[in-house]
Amino acid sequence: MIADAATRAVAADLERQSAHWVAAATTFLDAEEFASEAAWRSVELYVGLPLRSHLKQIVEELIDIGRATIAMARAARRDALALPEAMAAVQKLRRRYSQVETTLDFFGDAVSSRTSPQLRAALQALDALAVASMDPVLTRAGHARIPVLSYVDKGMGASILRADIRLWAPGSINPVAAIKIVRHNLYRPTSLFHEAGHQVAAVTGWVPSLQASLAQALRGDAALRSMWTPWASEIAADVFAFVHTGYASVTALYDVVGDARTILRWPIGDPHPVGWLRTLLGCAMCRAAYGTGPWDDLETAVVTSFPLRRADPTVRELLDRSRRRMPGIAAACLTAPVPGLGGNPIAAAVDPARAAPAALAELERTAGPALWTSSHWRRTEGIRIVALAGLREAEQPDRASAWIARARDWMTATPLAA
Repeated sequence: MIADAATRAVAADLERQSAHWVAAATTFLDAEEFASEAAWRSVELYVGLPLRSHLKQIVEELIDIGRATIAMARAARRDALALPEAMAAVQKLRRRYSQVETTLDFFGDAVSSRTSPQLRAALQALDALAVASMDPVLTRAGHARIPVLSYVDKGMGASILRADIRLWAPGSINPVAAIKIVRHNLYRPTSLFHEAGHQVAAVTGWVPSLQASLAQALRGDAALRSMWTPWASEIAADVFAFVHTGYASVTALYDVVGDARTILRWPIGDPHPVGWLRTLLGCAMCRAAYGTGPWDDLETAVVTSFPLRRADPTVRELLDRSRRRMPGIAAACLTAPVPGLGGNPIAAAVDPARAAPAALAELERTAGPALWTSSHWRRTEGIRIVALAGLREAEQPDRASAWIARARDWMTATPLAA
């Protein structure tokens, strides 16, 4: 059907719109539209190269779609029957542009958070530490190394955009694990290992197994089973942080969840355990792995500061019953089989005893002052140095500022090699 004047006008405008989106998309080919060259250089090659290559690919796909849409609009100038398809294509192009832009903005903002030499060094260190925490598990599971891009942002808690999940742009698979660290925990980064734990759990099939282990530990109490098993994903991540950094991970977690407004609340559908229980579980894991210690005093402080009488009556009894069964819950978490590890628990790949206070004290004694300056100790014991600094900060509150300063100096020195 020959296009009339009105159809040609619409088709011409569709071509104009398509040309606009293609021109805008073409600017995305320059990675410096989203982050400076210096910021991109601060990302290790094994992370930066595949990431930039992937982003370039999704931009090129967007441009190809845009050019095809222009061709459809031009065809509609001559053939009125082609107009509806051209109109739909322009709408699809607009949506695709927004999805690609969201993807590029996310990674550009992440890379751009490396705003100073100190932050670049610290985040490079975190990249390497996260990779080092996952490597023993991934190796045993027969999985390839997963690159990590860490970035800093505001807020209370960390988060992860896991590798191998779909990004905003259709058909786009995330090539790296992008881990957000919040500023207040930048130099006590036990949450880094919590987020790495989410990645490991996804790869190894740990969460369903942990759910089953919790259900077995809570047999005979259907209400507690229904409460605890949906939390398995976050608990697995907490366990991963614990086996790497011990008590330091528990105190750091409590600093995040210890808000009087929320610590005793149970929002339905929240994948995180009630903050009160989550902290007590960390203390119970410490007792299971190490015996008595400062975690006993932390538990006393928690239950004294936030007595159960402040909890909603509908939740109070569940919290109390959970606390009474906490030793069994902790044991279930630490001993749950991990399918990717041949049914062995996570301790088969990462021994929590290495983060025990006595073991960290021995590391401190053996290495001496060189622990905080030697590239050898940084490379071989970086995770346990994080655990030691966090432990000492918790044990010595009068010297907390000094320990944070020491950790900052250590993390902003020559970056660790992943």
